[in-house]
Amino acid sequence: MKPLLLAALALLPECPYFYEFFPDPVEVPDNEGEYLIVKWENSVVPWDTIYLQMDNNRASAVYVPPDSFFTELLLHRGAPEACPAKSGLLCLPLAGTALPNSRASVWNLRAGICRDTAYLPVPKAGMFIRRIENGEWKIENSSDFNSDSVLTLDSLLSFYGEIPLYISEAAPCPEEGIPEWFEVSNRTVFAFPLNGISDCKAKTPIRTADSIKGRSSILITKDSTDLRAFLQTGEIPIYQIPIATLKNLADTLRLCYNGIKLDSVMWGKAVNRQIKCPSTESISPGFVPRISNQAKVLQISERVLARSKKNSMLRVRINSEKTIELRLIDRGGVGIVKKTIGVQEMNSSWIAIPEWRRCQNGPCFIHVQGEEVDETAAFIVRP
Repeated sequence: MKPLLLAALALLPECPYFYEFFPDPVEVPDNEGEYLIVKWENSVVPWDTIYLQMDNNRASAVYVPPDSFFTELLLHRGAPEACPAKSGLLCLPLAGTALPNSRASVWNLRAGICRDTAYLPVPKAGMFIRRIENGEWKIENSSDFNSDSVLTLDSLLSFYGEIPLYISEAAPCPEEGIPEWFEVSNRTVFAFPLNGISDCKAKTPIRTADSIKGRSSILITKDSTDLRAFLQTGEIPIYQIPIATLKNLADTLRLCYNGIKLDSVMWGKAVNRQIKCPSTESISPGFVPRISNQAKVLQISERVLARSKKNSMLRVRINSEKTIELRLIDRGGVGIVKKTIGVQEMNSSWIAIPEWRRCQNGPCFIHVQGEEVDETAAFIVRP
């Protein structure tokens, strides 16, 4: 097959292509942490198997369910829980030969009539090899993607695979003598810069060169001295900013990164979550991020939706055996739609949410709540 035809096939929207390699992680053992990413544009594809080959090694086959909404394949070497939970992402173990750390390599891909080849340079420890716009492969440091001048919610979703930080715990009504605080956890395996983190109301956000490590947590409060005295330990990272006073009966706590809304937590009668004062709930600040190893209850089909595309459709899948309350919430915390989803409707697989077009441009949220279920997923609305 001629090279020009091969290049054309690689550009077809249903064709998979190599996107990123991470051959030499430095913070984990040699047999963990490596991964490669393959992407394609359309979720409906005329093939069901991707064949991958490194150098002259034997090709390996990866099965992709044809009726799924996957548009990205991440093959990783490590524990199963290291896989990020992301709609549209198929995450599988990386089998076979380890990725070379000290030499260049050539990777080939085929799926149906589609073909792609990646000519990788010699890796560098702890750095990614990513395909750039002109099709060449470039070695990048993760910090290159954290510049305040270029980071947007779109790029957060693109680089981390999901919104990386979330509010994992909050104390709006603590015991007497304990300042209000909330916990922020990093759901990804990558470090994330803390400079610019706030509750979306503080005039002065966190100003630091520190980062929140992957799969770890920090605490944010307006009085770090009193909170440290209460915790009686120096192991938990605490950051002090003038967070707004939280209302006990009903309020919304938001998390922002340089003005970008990343997450929110609501309580009160309207959302069927009432706070006891003083709080008697069990707390575990800073030590164990509340990231479940179980499959997420809520999945969404798309992370970015464009109003200009008439066929853009938001669908959700809810994995629960109990009735669930679903809410569509705008970026300002305003409820747009409230629905009760029964078990029978959930069993019909994906559920269409056409009301997404009522969201403002920017981030919008799907929130589901029920017995032992309380999850939020974000998506972006474009003009």
